[in-house]
Amino acid sequence: MIGGILEFKAETPKSEVGKYFNNIADTIEKVKDKLTSDIANNEHYDKVRTLVDKFIVTLDVIAACTREASKVSKGSEPLGNMPNSATAGNPGEAEKLIKPIKTIVDLVLQEGNPNAGNDKKADDGQTPRANSNDNAGHLFANNNAGAGAANAKKAAADAAKAVGAVTGADILKAISQGEGGAAATLAKNTQNSGSVNAVNSAKDATVAGAIALRAMATGGKFAGQTTADDAIAIVKDAAASAVNKTLSTLIIAIRNTVDSGLKIINKVLAEVKQEDQSSEVTASGTDTK
Repeated sequence: MIGGILEFKAETPKSEVGKYFNNIADTIEKVKDKLTSDIANNEHYDKVRTLVDKFIVTLDVIAACTREASKVSKGSEPLGNMPNSATAGNPGEAEKLIKPIKTIVDLVLQEGNPNAGNDKKADDGQTPRANSNDNAGHLFANNNAGAGAANAKKAAADAAKAVGAVTGADILKAISQGEGGAAATLAKNTQNSGSVNAVNSAKDATVAGAIALRAMATGGKFAGQTTADDAIAIVKDAAASAVNKTLSTLIIAIRNTVDSGLKIINKVLAEVKQEDQSSEVTASGTDTK
């Protein structure tokens, strides 16, 4: 299986995420092909057919969903695509990522908390996030990242705080709350700064999930601000970190599910073989009497 540690960087283009999803799909399909080829030649196949067929359905779902996700993770823009101008953010195709990711997560991941972290903005560590100039919600605004470069930097710092406070499992669970979930709603925001209602009292996992969705999605862009080089650098790093956490956890969960399924099939096959051998010995002993 594909390894579990990723190293997407600040300048990594979105297309690399698409390639990674495609690689997962290719690997899963190879696992399925080898399994079906090996099992077809096993004399005990009929006795484990139901188990194998159920596992193959799981493989098919994972392959289909990762292939679907790969189609909406394209482009040469960096994961943390934030312009150095007072321009709008854009959800891009973030909405199209939600269903395939949710489907996989529901199959392979148990841990994770969609409400992990807290709702306190990084600026003072005490005040809940709201429609103000100094929190991560403004990165999702439809006009700019807050009033001036200083506020854009505060919004970026809050985004970094949110990503750093949660695990990849938390981010995946936040995304897997579906299209009506808090993370999805924030990622899809099309309201101007000051009206990003989805960020009101948003937990760190919600913010991190929204960042991961926009970062991975074709056309996904964070709102910008003029002379905001510091904010841009922070957002690029936060976006890369969110994607690394998300996909590292996802592939580990997929790998564990696949490994577990194959081990169960092999274990049952061994038990069936042992039972058949015992039956043959018993029958042979009876015949010699």
